[in-house]
Amino acid sequence: MNSASAGDKPLSGVRVVEVSLMHAGPIATGMLGALGAELIKVEGISSGDPARPMEKTYGQDGRLLEGRSAIFESYNSGKKSVSIDLKNPDGIKLLYEIVKKSDVFLHNMKAETAVKLGIDFASLCKHNPKIVYASVSGFGPSGPDATRPGLDPVGVARSGMMAALCGGSHMKPYLPPTAVADRMAGIMASYGILAALIARDRTGKPQKVESSLLGGSMWLGHMNLQYAFFKGEELLPAPSEETPLYTAYQCSDSRWMVIWIQNERAWPAFCSALELAPLATDPRFVNPKARNENPLALAEILKKRMAEKTSLEWEKILAQHPDLVFQPVRIPTEVSEDPQVRANGYVVEVHHPELGMVKRMALPLHLNGAPIGGFDRPAPRLGEHTVEVLTDVLGLSGAQIDALAAKGATSTAASKRHAAA
Repeated sequence: MNSASAGDKPLSGVRVVEVSLMHAGPIATGMLGALGAELIKVEGISSGDPARPMEKTYGQDGRLLEGRSAIFESYNSGKKSVSIDLKNPDGIKLLYEIVKKSDVFLHNMKAETAVKLGIDFASLCKHNPKIVYASVSGFGPSGPDATRPGLDPVGVARSGMMAALCGGSHMKPYLPPTAVADRMAGIMASYGILAALIARDRTGKPQKVESSLLGGSMWLGHMNLQYAFFKGEELLPAPSEETPLYTAYQCSDSRWMVIWIQNERAWPAFCSALELAPLATDPRFVNPKARNENPLALAEILKKRMAEKTSLEWEKILAQHPDLVFQPVRIPTEVSEDPQVRANGYVVEVHHPELGMVKRMALPLHLNGAPIGGFDRPAPRLGEHTVEVLTDVLGLSGAQIDALAAKGATSTAASKRHAAA
């Protein structure tokens, strides 16, 4: 299945500038890039996004090649890296000139730092009165902790998500290895930016979008939190013995099978698939009320039966009954080979100039019958596109760019190395 071409994508022609690092900000802009936007990533001259050389990812080796890490490569696909010293007077002027010719600006630094650098909303509106300005913070723009720094763990912990994922407040907390708060803060920022672009075009006025690690993680845990707000108590994971038709069972190969027998039409089909047809009419299990009164007995029967075959055997058997909702539990290293994942274009195989053929996640959306694609290009080397952007976007000559580099406003070394290669 072919992905939508770049010119056909909904954000084709939209230019996005980011001064962001690590996860949340780059995730937000990366999603806009998958929808067709041009992405310019502004980084420092001597050191850029700290995710570039990151050696450890949740304590494991996250390096790919020198200067490339799995984290940076994941969130910065297809961006143009421009080296600018924002503390240099000529450097900040360069950024302002790029902003003048752009539609969106995003950062994920503290608000006070943005003001000191001159990249706050009021400052950028002076240079582009129609800019869509987005920021991602740790705890939101207001309140007693608005100025506190934040990283993914604080959003997960404060939002209630960590307690929910770990099985409740009585369980020892752990940090899930998927940057929950970062990802949702980025998703919310991109969602807000899309709405702001529509509002900007309708009103002609600048727009300000703000998301946070705390708010994003809360939204991801919406059902759990809303239950707590309504009921005044935690919504805890259901013990498998008490919800025998909405749980996971271990198979003979030690793999797990998730089942959810959600209606009465599926109940006899499930019993038939397990070759336990008498269960369907057993007085203890004949209807939901009876099953709710005898969950432990049913759980024991199903646990023993599921342990008699492998997960693959059960998958083939259960698949013959269209009313059944089930799924073997996959581990991350298996997902890329899933034929359903491949068929929908959720994972693509592309050539990386340094890593060779690699599998990459795409944005899991379809547009007009085709997968939207995206995230299929390499992340840039630090400053790789400095000359290209200053030439194509600002129309500067080689001599002008060299003069700015001599003043320390920018660096063209990486661009020239890349061009020579």
